[in-house]
Amino acid sequence: MKRKYGDRGNWQRILERRYAQAYLNEKDFKGYITLIHMKKVAQPLVINYEQGEQLSIVEDG
Repeated sequence: MKRKYGDRGNWQRILERRYAQAYLNEKDFKGYITLIHMKKVAQPLVINYEQGEQLSIVEDG
C-alpha cells in the first residue's frame, strides 16, 4: 500500500506552512484528518477547469 502524507513535505513550492492532524473514530468515518495552511508559496498553482474557469489549488494564505 502506498503511504501518503498530509503535510505535503515533498512540495517544494510551499515555503511556509502550518499543519495539524487528528484521528477520528466515529460511526461514519475512521481515520486521520489533516489541515494544511499554506502561509507562503514560491509560486501559485492554478489549473484550468470546466468552461475556462480557473481553480486555485495553492497560493499564499
